[in-house]
Amino acid sequence: MKPLEGITVLDFTQAYSGPYCAMNLADYGARVIKVERADYGDQSRDWGPYTEDDGSGYFALYNRNKESIAIDLSEPKGKEVIKKLYSKVDVVLENFKFGTIDKLGIGYEVAKEINPEIIFASITGFGQTGPLRKKTAYDNVVECMCGFMEMTGYPDGPAMRSGASVGDSYTGLTMFLAIVLACYRKKCTGKGSRLDVSMLDTMFATVEDAVLAYSLTGKPISRTGNAKPREIVPYDVYECADGPVAVGITEESMWPDFCKAVGEPELKDNKLYATNSLRCENFSSFTEHMAAVMKDKKMDDVVAEFMKYNVPVSKLQLPLEALNSKHFNERDMVIEIDDANIGKYRAFGLPVKFSKTPGSVRKTSPLLGEDTKAILESIGYSDSEINDFIKEEIVTVPENN
Repeated sequence: MKPLEGITVLDFTQAYSGPYCAMNLADYGARVIKVERADYGDQSRDWGPYTEDDGSGYFALYNRNKESIAIDLSEPKGKEVIKKLYSKVDVVLENFKFGTIDKLGIGYEVAKEINPEIIFASITGFGQTGPLRKKTAYDNVVECMCGFMEMTGYPDGPAMRSGASVGDSYTGLTMFLAIVLACYRKKCTGKGSRLDVSMLDTMFATVEDAVLAYSLTGKPISRTGNAKPREIVPYDVYECADGPVAVGITEESMWPDFCKAVGEPELKDNKLYATNSLRCENFSSFTEHMAAVMKDKKMDDVVAEFMKYNVPVSKLQLPLEALNSKHFNERDMVIEIDDANIGKYRAFGLPVKFSKTPGSVRKTSPLLGEDTKAILESIGYSDSEINDFIKEEIVTVPENN
């Protein structure tokens, strides 16, 4: 039995944050019914990277383990289907713009009336309350608004967006946690929940020391590149002769071993660098010294020395190198999927390892409306009613379905 087996999720989400949340729910055993637009489905079906025949790798990855029902929510008959599904599911997950699902007549109040124990989860850019609630946002906008972008980059360079869509992934994982917590609460109390997760809130909660430092000292802090000169030194990326190496120590007891690893054991007693507070105070001179020490060394040699002394280290690794990493592959973090939409591809696996009830990829991403008929049958519609829905374009099924 999978950890979330027995939980059914009706998933209205598209793009990234919502589908990523739903993917995690599905990976660990929940049944996820993806509701897509009858005409062309989730917008991310058209997002790259693409296969040679224009299949979307993006959609395939984030919609694995899901079923698809394609339905016109603007039609009364379409809304009735959703209401019938509300009586059967445990969780509703949506990331429409604020107020949209209520305007469609299938919002929380309607769902709660049908199923008082329902967990109704909404992901938006700015939340269900507050002056910005009606605004639209994407990852880059939120990174800019919450201060995250100002924290990313070098002091003498421009503020930068992070390399990955962390706003979407953090928000998706936050809602994943919220839904699991709500399911536990429901098990204990028999009560449903209304969940409100905003991307802005989630990202603001990750701006770490910037908010804390300002609240304690009244002084704003800004970006520091790859280093943490206010808290920990060394904790940086240093350029070797053939590329960069990341290294860091977080305990004073590691400092002597760091010095041995760089070939300067006497550095541990240097009056400028003997303690972390001194190294923070003299960060500029320490960084210049380390640049001189590292510039003629090879990355592999540096990594070998640090590993000998058990100091955390890594040379720069390209995504392709990570994909082929022995460690990732032995831990099943790289898996091969033969997808109905795009064929075979390799992707990330499941990061949480349950010893007895592991999650898994049991089903590839669905064709648009692949499960429409089966889902309608399961809630009491007859073959003739389903055929009428198809003729009236209330629902969509694959051509040869």
